[in-house]
Amino acid sequence: MPEFDSDLQKYDRQLAKGFKSLTFSDELESEFRTFFHARNVVKQRGAIIVGILLLLLLIPLDMAHLNGEIREFYLIARAWITIPILVLALVFTFREGFRRYFSVFSFLIITFIGITTNIQVVYGLQAGVYAPYEGAMLLIMVAFFLGGMYFRQSLACIILVALSYLILSETYLGPHPSKLHQYFFIFATCLIGGVSAYTLEYQVRISFLQRGALKSLAKTDPLTGLYNRGALNQKLTHLTEYAFREKKPITLLLVDVDFFKNFNDQYGHIKGDQCLVEVAAALAKNCQRPLDFAGRYGGEEFLLMWFDAAPNEARTFAEKTKRSVDLLQLAHEASAISNTVTLSGGMVTGIPTRPDQAEAIVHQADQNLYRAKDSGRNRIIIQDLGDEHNIADIVK
Repeated sequence: MPEFDSDLQKYDRQLAKGFKSLTFSDELESEFRTFFHARNVVKQRGAIIVGILLLLLLIPLDMAHLNGEIREFYLIARAWITIPILVLALVFTFREGFRRYFSVFSFLIITFIGITTNIQVVYGLQAGVYAPYEGAMLLIMVAFFLGGMYFRQSLACIILVALSYLILSETYLGPHPSKLHQYFFIFATCLIGGVSAYTLEYQVRISFLQRGALKSLAKTDPLTGLYNRGALNQKLTHLTEYAFREKKPITLLLVDVDFFKNFNDQYGHIKGDQCLVEVAAALAKNCQRPLDFAGRYGGEEFLLMWFDAAPNEARTFAEKTKRSVDLLQLAHEASAISNTVTLSGGMVTGIPTRPDQAEAIVHQADQNLYRAKDSGRNRIIIQDLGDEHNIADIVK
């Protein structure tokens, strides 16, 4: 059976293929990132608010144990830099254009907290004073779980924070009884955060694919995998409105398998279904551009739509569509006009003159379909949009 793409298939195919590297195909990856940002906005606000509250709670507690230069460094890093940045980030989450950059911001702020914590701890150990790091570790964990970073960003963050502590401690500390203890907690915190980030993103990606498959299933014809009538009407309405606003031409084609009832009577309904699936696959291959689409309008009737095609391309579309089914060479001994499966069709092309013209466009194409049937079948009749009295072209 010829293969063709449908919305449902692209999700199912990605699920079957897997994504251990946390990457989809280009089309799905772009769609996922939009979904990811929209899904995480509330969680991101929560992470920021929790982070600010934790800082406000921990700063007084930590300051009670600090003195000298380390106290001043801690106050600047936490109170005068981190908190204002978090407040600014909270404001920006309410701005649509900023949201897609939030994961980058999360990466920067978490890395900043981690590195400044490392400086603080090494400074304190070198000076022989207590330098608290547990609160910052808690902030890092909150950010990993709620910050909305992608796994690769989390991994980069882990590496930077861990390396910074390794470099600082080896550069400024000699043998120290607390060094191994500090190593363990910093590396363990980053490792747990990274594993959690991977697991969370993996589950979110599964949810995205399953959600997409379910949504596609609701608008997909179960036999052919093409859009069903409800989805076709919805897409046609939106595209007609868009074409009207942009003054762009659209080309709509309604086709019908000739003498399909006779086909079912001759070969049976199972063979009839197989015939429709192969015809659908052939038709779908003629709609490959981003805004083009094809679907099953009902029974043995299909609808194809091309957006922003030049007026002289209508005949080319009709010829390619008809030829794609002719080349299948599907036997149809019960046809009155051919020994293979053929199509009759009605095509309309032009720029919509009003935004609510979708139904009228389908009606005009349907009238041309009946003209094609009445004039002998196995042909496509083409008309300019709005001109219902003159035939622009006939493809046989």
